[in-house]
This record gives sequence, C-alpha cells and structure tokens, in this order.
Amino acid sequence: MRTEIPRKRIPHITDREFDDLTFGSGQPVLVFFGSRRCKICRQLFPVAEAVAHDFHGRMNVYGVDAGKYRPLFQRLRLRGIPQLVLFLGGEVKLRIGGFHPKEVLVDKIGQWVP
Repeated sequence: MRTEIPRKRIPHITDREFDDLTFGSGQPVLVFFGSRRCKICRQLFPVAEAVAHDFHGRMNVYGVDAGKYRPLFQRLRLRGIPQLVLFLGGEVKLRIGGFHPKEVLVDKIGQWVP
C-alpha cells in the first residue's frame, strides 16, 4: 500500500504578477521554475507541493512556466530547469537546481525560513 504524502497545490503565476508576489512580498517566497515538457520538472513538482505543505503559513510558493516566460527566467540568470528560487526581503537568497528529495529541500529552505 502506498502512503499519500500531504501536498499543497502550487498556483502558477505570470510575469506580470511576478515582481509584486516575490520581490514585493513581506513573507518568504519559493518559486518553482519548470515546464510540463521536462520530465525531471514533472517528477519534482509533487515534491515541491509537499515542501509547500510543510512550510504552509510561513512561506508562499508559486510556479512559473519557464518556457512561456523565458525573459523572466533570463532576467533572473537562471540556468536550466527545474529550478527552485527562494526570495526573502526582496532578494534572491537561495537557488536549487535539479531534482532533490524532499528532506534535502526542507533542510536547505529551513536555513532561511524558520
């Protein structure tokens, strides 16, 4: 029998909303940059939802389609997907590229988000 991992749905945002919801937020923000065509992104997305569940109320989590909003991806100087970016106090504090288990992500993000 498979155990269901608690997850929180991650809303996707547009490039128009991005600056207000990340740089303008008074709360830490984690953004998942990925694409539906990317196999690793599809594997990481449920893990990111589980992380969002664990940090619920302490951090906002959003998703961005890196292919659709390529200028935003380039403006942040991101290389490759999937990419998780943590914004805190209007600054990028952490970038995590590639697939990582939930425990690793929680540990890295937990250093910035109590």
